[in-house]
Order: sequence, then structure tokens, then C-alpha cells
Amino acid sequence: MVKWWQRFADFLHTANLIPLVVLVSSYHYFQALRSHDPVLVAVPIALFVDLLQYRTVYRAVRSGEGAWKITAVFTTLMAFALQWIFYNQPGEGETLLWWQVILFASIVPVGLAIMAWHHQQQEQEQVTDWQQLVAAAQQRAEQMQQEAAAEQARAVQMQQEAEAERQRAEEMQARAEEVQARAAEMQSRLAEAQREAAAAHERAEQMQREAETERERAAAMQAQLTEVQAQADEMQSRLDQVQSEATQMQLTLDEKQAVNRAWQTLNPEMQTLALFNAQMLTAQAAAEKLGIHATTVRRRARQLNGAGGQS
Repeated sequence: MVKWWQRFADFLHTANLIPLVVLVSSYHYFQALRSHDPVLVAVPIALFVDLLQYRTVYRAVRSGEGAWKITAVFTTLMAFALQWIFYNQPGEGETLLWWQVILFASIVPVGLAIMAWHHQQQEQEQVTDWQQLVAAAQQRAEQMQQEAAAEQARAVQMQQEAEAERQRAEEMQARAEEVQARAAEMQSRLAEAQREAAAAHERAEQMQREAETERERAAAMQAQLTEVQAQADEMQSRLDQVQSEATQMQLTLDEKQAVNRAWQTLNPEMQTLALFNAQMLTAQAAAEKLGIHATTVRRRARQLNGAGGQS
């Protein structure tokens, strides 16, 4: 029921009754003209007058030009005159009063003019609505285009940032591998130095054992050669000399061990600078190893020598 009621309301709001009014008024014009024109002439003239009046008024309202307005007034007066003739005729033995004739005669011409104005306004409102819809759609399209451009710009920026992060990661990976290679090389050198120190320590122990053996031999010879004092003294002198050499070698070994422990406490840069000061490395080799310039190597080596002299 609500649906049918809504349809009826839409019909009252937008229904075009012009064809029905034209048919009715054509009958009026035909009745006014038939006393002078035959039927085949009166009917086309009646339709022509109706359509001419409606389309002229519609054109005048739509264009707003003065010539069309004057023409619309003329065609409306012409239609009104035909309506006047129709309603001025007696009907069922009665004649209408003058104001009744004016009222009835003005219904169709004035009504058609008003309906033409209504239709023009309705079309204009529809055009305005469509223009507003098109403008809103264009605005939404421009907004979406701007948002898409902004999203594309953000995507390009994020892609550039990702590429930069990837390059930095690759660079850091390369540096880490280089540092790891240097650390492995230093570890290898340290292991070699430790092996050399162990070998020196082992040789020192062997010499100590040999010295002990010599002392034992000297003691035996001292017991056996008591009678030969001169030879014993000579052997004692030799034994003292050997013991002195052993003691010297022990001191040398202790110094090497102390140097080895001090060497292990130094960082790679200090070790490289120490090797350069000891003329075991050239300035260029030390610079390539530390990744700095040769002038910086010489300056830091001098600073290291100065710090060593103060300590």
C-alpha cells in the first residue's frame, strides 16, 4: 500500500497531462470552428492552435527572449479567444455569465502556459542536479587521483628508502667480512707467536735439563777426580760457565714470556704500530693493514713511542 501511495504521489508531482489537455482543448476549438470550417479543417486547426500555444510559451520561458515572450502572449490570446467563442455559446439552453466565460476560457490557455513554465523549471532543476552530480563526481575523481598520486609518491619514496637500506646493509656486511678476515689473520699470527714462544720455552727447558745433567756430571767428576784438583777446578769453572749460560737463557726466556704477554694485551692497531716501530713492517704495509694513510701510521707510531718513553 505504501508503495502504491508513493507511486501516486510521484505521478501527481511529475505527471505530464499536456496530451490530455490538448485533446480536450482541441475539442473546444473544433466546436468553435465547426460553424465555419468543415470537420477535416477544423480538427487540424484546433490541434495546431493548441500545440502552437504550448510550444511558443515553452520556448519563451526557456529562452527568456523578448520576441518569444511577445509571441507567447499573442498565441495565448488567440487560444483564449477560441475558448471564449466555445464557452460563449449557449449550453443546454443556458448562457454563461461574462465572468464565467472568462474563467472557463482562460483555464486551458493559462493552464498550458503555467504547465510549460513548470516543465521548463523541472528540466532546469534536473540539469542542475545532473551538473551537481557531475561536479561532485569530478571532485571525487580529482580527489581520488590526488590520493593515488600521493600513494604512488609514498610508494616510490618507500622503495628508494628500501633500496638505500639494502645498500647500507650490503656495505655493513662487506665491512663485517673485512673485519672478520682481519681478526682471523691476527688470530693466526697470534697463534703462530704462541707456538714460537712455546717452542722457545721448550728449548729453554731442554737446555735447563742439559744444564742439570751437566751439573750432575760435574758432581760425579768432582767426586771421582778429587785427587786431580787442577782438573776439578777446570771442570768447576766449566760447570759455572754452563750454569751462568743456563741462567742467562732462563732470564731471556722470562723476558720473552713477559714480552709475549704484553704483546697479547695490545690491540691490533697497537701491535701493527709496534711492528712498524720495530721495522718489521713498512709504513705502506701497516697503512693497508689498518685501512689508513701511511702518514697517519707514522704519526701514531711517533705518539706510541712518546707514550712508551713517558711510561
